[in-house]
Amino acid sequence: MKRLSLTVRITVLLGMAVVLLVGGAALLMDQLVDHEVGRRMDSALLTQAQTLASLVSVGPDGLDVSDVLEPRPHQLTARSRDFWAVHCANGVAATSQPAPLIYPAGWLTSTSSEPTFAYLDPRHDTLRAVWFSFKADVESEENRTASTTMSCRIAFIHSRRAMNDILSAIDGILLSIPLLALLAVLLLSPWLIRHGLKPLATLGEAMRGIGPQLPGQRLQATGARELVPLVARFNEVLARMDDGIARERQFAGALAHETRTHLAELRALVEVEQRYPSQRSVHETLGEVGGIVDELQGTVSGLLLLTRLEAGIESMDLVDVRLGDLLAKQLDSVTSLLRQRRLQVDRQDDVDSVILLADRSLLDIVIGNVINNAVAYAPEGGCIGIRLQAQALTIDNAAPDVDADEVARFGQRFWSKHHGMDGHAGLGLALAGAAAVAMRLDLRFALDGGQRLHATLSWPERGASPSGPASASAGADPST
Repeated sequence: MKRLSLTVRITVLLGMAVVLLVGGAALLMDQLVDHEVGRRMDSALLTQAQTLASLVSVGPDGLDVSDVLEPRPHQLTARSRDFWAVHCANGVAATSQPAPLIYPAGWLTSTSSEPTFAYLDPRHDTLRAVWFSFKADVESEENRTASTTMSCRIAFIHSRRAMNDILSAIDGILLSIPLLALLAVLLLSPWLIRHGLKPLATLGEAMRGIGPQLPGQRLQATGARELVPLVARFNEVLARMDDGIARERQFAGALAHETRTHLAELRALVEVEQRYPSQRSVHETLGEVGGIVDELQGTVSGLLLLTRLEAGIESMDLVDVRLGDLLAKQLDSVTSLLRQRRLQVDRQDDVDSVILLADRSLLDIVIGNVINNAVAYAPEGGCIGIRLQAQALTIDNAAPDVDADEVARFGQRFWSKHHGMDGHAGLGLALAGAAAVAMRLDLRFALDGGQRLHATLSWPERGASPSGPASASAGADPST
């Protein structure tokens, strides 16, 4: 089934809304007009009936209605007719000429002076009647100046046929005009909607030329307020795409550079052995080859892990890690190097135990690289300080040959103050910083006035939600 276009969908929805709203409004206006006209007609009908009642008097010869029987002009049409009937207590009665063909039910027994309204032909609503009782003057034949009153009843009937014709014409106008307006809206809606959606079409055309081959491109504001969030989200997607492409190119370039270096070293070793065989045993030669291969494998593995961490796709297994035990394990792994370089470790635990929710392997990378960095580059015979607090772990060592500008570069890929020393590729603290960010930890480095480098790993209070990803300033000279 072919999907409807956005223009057709909006047109259909708009048409339905206009039909419901305009149709409902037309019906409501019709009801209000009919009600208001009926109210005013009833008021005029009552006024006519009261006027007629005021002209009625009872004389010796019966009811005096000579003034009432005179013809009166009708403002609407000649089809408007009034009928009336008066009945008094002594049985004297009078009617209009011609007399009403139908009377209100119970009007002769009515004794209320309050007017009562009713339709005499409910099916057609053409005869509207009002009736009430009133007091009429009675004149005696002996003394015409003296008068008394007598209870009478009057029913006044008006034909609404002419007014109904007018209301029917008004109903036609109220229905036809909205229908014509609705038809015009439906005919104009597709063009109006296409014109209104022109910024969206412009946005689509602007996206046509954006691709990975031209990084850094962004969508420009279209001027339509509704499209501002959409443009912003698209630009965020483009920024993430550029970041991914940059990571991919950086990884490819770094991998090519590092593998080229190690492969060149390996090839040179093989060529030298072929042309100028040494007196070394095969075991020694293969051991050197294995060392180069191990360095190459470590570099590739480190690059892959660093790329996954920076891309946010490295899966983590968050568990409760006892930080004191992990720290002791890392210190045990560098015991021989501490003894070889005659380094002292001053460890201070301000709390008995710190349990951190983290990925154990990534936390090993963070703490292991920071400790190895301190052990590898602290001056021989110096002291490495370790302080464990409730919210932070600080490791410091003397760094007499490091300045503030170099501290700012800690954590950059393949940067090391002693690049190439002991086969290090300059990835250690870059990995540590990326792993800390992935676990929402904060790894920072600072150089104090006494030329001691402080590496501080901090974390939010247990149970508290960090405001965002932790920042990671990579550490001193990388150790892996």
